Amino acid sequence: MSRIIGLAACLLATSISLAAVPVSSQAADAVTVDEAATAGEPASEVLPLIEIEGSAELQADFGLGKRPRTTAIYATVEPEITVNLSEYLNVHGHFIFEPVRDPIEGRMNAFRYHGLYAEELYAGLNVGEATFQVGKINPNFGVAGDDAPGLYGFTFAEGYEIKGALGLQAKYSLSEVTRSSGEDAVTTQQLLFGSAFSADPSVLSRSLITDRGLYHWTDSRVGNTDLPESFILGYAYQTLNADDEVAGPTARVALRRLAARQSGVPDEWDVLAAVQTSIDLGDDLALRPLAEFAYLAHEGGRKRNAASATIGAELQQGQWYGSLVTAIHDTFGSSKPSDYLLTASIGREFETDMTGAFRVDAGYSYGRVDGSNESIIGLRLHKDFAWNSGASPE
Repeated sequence: MSRIIGLAACLLATSISLAAVPVSSQAADAVTVDEAATAGEPASEVLPLIEIEGSAELQADFGLGKRPRTTAIYATVEPEITVNLSEYLNVHGHFIFEPVRDPIEGRMNAFRYHGLYAEELYAGLNVGEATFQVGKINPNFGVAGDDAPGLYGFTFAEGYEIKGALGLQAKYSLSEVTRSSGEDAVTTQQLLFGSAFSADPSVLSRSLITDRGLYHWTDSRVGNTDLPESFILGYAYQTLNADDEVAGPTARVALRRLAARQSGVPDEWDVLAAVQTSIDLGDDLALRPLAEFAYLAHEGGRKRNAASATIGAELQQGQWYGSLVTAIHDTFGSSKPSDYLLTASIGREFETDMTGAFRVDAGYSYGRVDGSNESIIGLRLHKDFAWNSGASPE
């Protein structure tokens, strides 16, 4: 483990020096030409005072095979609200309305146990090439939990992510190159990222409408210390378009420690590697493969180690989408068989004058999850939304 920490320290010690070259004009004519050229340039973008963006979904999951069969119909609404106090300072809140308890086995669960809670609530600071978040954060580790395609492709990757922790998160851009401009802009960036955090025991761990309860340190064996003793260190290379979507080679490696509160309970140490890209196949056809592997030493603060892998791809043809994902989670030395998952989804985007753009997907999932065999068919209606108002103070 000391070798892993040493490698991570060497990675974070790497930096790139940037030199600024002043540009001057020695002739009056050159100054006139330069001023004329810059006079037509647009002014720098002014951030809106308030930005709201997010998504709303309606989904139905139908259990097949085993009896009693369970059906769940539920809504998920995720607004993200940013208040830009200045060019450098903002306040961000990420709120989620969704079921906060598991559905009742063998029953029709229609809009049951929905609750509203804050997953993120932090102050953000932008200083040069660095950005900071302080407060309730989502520590940045893997990507498959958010980016795996289809209705159920994220299942195993989401299981080892930490959401809604209290702490500090930072990113530092080593290099950034942007090609083209406007909607055609593609940005390639290298960055270091890290966070220090612990589980949130405050009132913010509860939910409104249906109360999911206050977090207590006994709810988990690791990542639950009084001070932010857990941390993540990582490096990312990413190619993103103007909508912050993957547009080319993108990869990351990360090291994570989840500190144990009690003596005699081992810390969990995790190593992760992920790659994804977007390939233009021509004729309005695009392929987006993704692969992520995580090795979890002393998973959950227990003696056994585990590994998890998610591999999948999405194929887009115009407004149509299709995806396949396979995933596995294995606890070494366990008498239980490995968990596995095979999923397939198909979807289409629609747009009307009244509703704007929205997407409809259907998916199927088959496998063993938490030691139990399951087979699920799902339908989902998805709609993105965005709104902003005013201008931030200068």
